[in-house]
Amino acid sequence: MNNTYDNNSTKYNSVNDTTSGNFYPGVAYNGVTESPYIMNPQTSFAEPAEILDFREKMAKKLGPASLIYAVFSTFCLYNNLSGITMPFFGIATLLYILYGFKQYGVRTKRSSWFYASVILALSISNFLTGNITFILFNNLGMFLMIFIFLLHNVYDDSRWNFSKTALSIFESFAYSIGALDDFSKDMKVFKDRQKTDEANASKRNSIKYILIGLLISIPVVGILLALLSNADIVFNNLLKNFSIDFEFGTAFCVSVTFLLFFFSGYCIMRFFSTKKLKEEVTSKRNLEPLIAITVLSVVSIIYLMFSVIQIVYLFLGGGSLPENYSYSEYAREGFFQLLAVSIINFLMVLFINNHFKESRVLKVLMTIISLCTYIMIASSFVRIMMYIDAALLTELRVWVLWGLSVLSLLFIAVIISIFKHEFPLFKYSIIVVSVLYIILSFARIDYIIADYNFTNISSIDPEIAEQDYKYMTRLSSDAAPIIGQYDNVYSNEYFDRFERNYTEKSWRQFNLSRYTAKLLNESR
Repeated sequence: MNNTYDNNSTKYNSVNDTTSGNFYPGVAYNGVTESPYIMNPQTSFAEPAEILDFREKMAKKLGPASLIYAVFSTFCLYNNLSGITMPFFGIATLLYILYGFKQYGVRTKRSSWFYASVILALSISNFLTGNITFILFNNLGMFLMIFIFLLHNVYDDSRWNFSKTALSIFESFAYSIGALDDFSKDMKVFKDRQKTDEANASKRNSIKYILIGLLISIPVVGILLALLSNADIVFNNLLKNFSIDFEFGTAFCVSVTFLLFFFSGYCIMRFFSTKKLKEEVTSKRNLEPLIAITVLSVVSIIYLMFSVIQIVYLFLGGGSLPENYSYSEYAREGFFQLLAVSIINFLMVLFINNHFKESRVLKVLMTIISLCTYIMIASSFVRIMMYIDAALLTELRVWVLWGLSVLSLLFIAVIISIFKHEFPLFKYSIIVVSVLYIILSFARIDYIIADYNFTNISSIDPEIAEQDYKYMTRLSSDAAPIIGQYDNVYSNEYFDRFERNYTEKSWRQFNLSRYTAKLLNESR
């Protein structure tokens, strides 16, 4: 057997076990492309020494770090996805990842700090808003950005296209679950080697005795605190300030949360230490372009006809409309359908550009569809603005405007990628979506909705105005500074609903939006 291991660089070279005929790829993040991951882990033979060394290192270094991370994350996030501890969770997650990188020699790329900034921005946004939709999307965005941050630093993704990057994110999530096997093997190696290490015997005994002492101290401390609290009222009040309602159900949920963070943290970082994904991008542009040309020719004709109608009827206001149809009624419908078609066009052009052979005709057709999509986006924008003028704002209508803005910027990159295939479309898309979403997330759209609607509600149909008033009573605490300026039945209903649903939170669950609404409610 031929193998090498360098402690200083954490570099493992390939190992060939001649007795079993198995090949063990080697690890390295200093230029070597292989990793120490065992592609065919069988227990019928002993693993090479360098792999066992790496397992022991992961158990000794990554294990305790995962334990600390799980405890801190549980404290921050248990029953609390929008409190003041969210930004600290974001910072802790980045520090945990950077610590893991250090253990297997990954250098953090400068460009990856954009993704780290997005993670922190989303965690801060959670603390500032009371809107459930944004809290959900912020957490989902953080989860996605963590994987993008990991992939970008561990792998050379400079040549990855949109589909390769998206697939790698999915594969990383799926394969991380399989890293539970590595966790069990790492701990077994660590345990077996600790038994044979006499030098650590005294240290292990000390830790054991400390743990026994802590267990004995629990009932002793409980008895003493009970006696002293009854002996002095001031001391008793002090203890009440630190009291925690820790029932069985709470203990169970906290335990589950802790285990989830511990195992997910360890397994995700352990998977990325293996560098199992393939870095090279194999070209899949092998389909016959005549198929796509035929399909896109038909689609282009339909889109051109539709675009002419939009220009004549909607943008120029000419032509004759169907009977009993006003211009405003015509303009105020169909924006959701057009938004859906625009998204389909984006995915369709993306797929054809990545899977069909080069063809000038195909490029022209994809460009025509992209330009027609801009007319559809403009048509949808005009329609939704006229609808807002007649029925005011809702959260869904704001999302439509945001989606149209994102698509209009994405199709710039789509058109470029049609003629320049190596254009980094995924990175461009992530930057555009992240920046625009963060702007929307910090904008507190419920505040904007309430401000716009109260200002313009007197100019719309009374029946629609009644519906809008009812809608505003269901807005989140972000709208409280605006609604608090009015004294009517609807503002009273809004704050009554807030008072019924709001409960006193601990300091770690402090949320600026909910606290502001609480103060406004008390001052009314």
